Amino acid sequence: AYLWQRNQAELLAEMAEAGVEAVLVKVAALGLGASHLHRSIRELAPLFGRLEGRFGFHVCGEGGEYETLTLDCPLFRRRLVLRGARPLVHSEDPSGMAPV
Repeated sequence: AYLWQRNQAELLAEMAEAGVEAVLVKVAALGLGASHLHRSIRELAPLFGRLEGRFGFHVCGEGGEYETLTLDCPLFRRRLVLRGARPLVHSEDPSGMAPV
């Protein structure tokens, strides 16, 4: 089945359980802010579930709610390491959301 036809919460859990270490590098949704950057999808999955119920948030980020960078997964020979990464604010909008 196409991935978008699957239950998205289950898909997110499967990716984390399979060893996909992806971290947020952009946020653009109510309930997410700079404090969530560089945190893993595994760590944030419970929050994503709460945001889905409250705001209709897409737990896999398919509406542009967030973007990720995969640091490690079973297909990689070596893990990527972020050094010196820091948040960049694209908008001073009080909602804290970046433009999509």
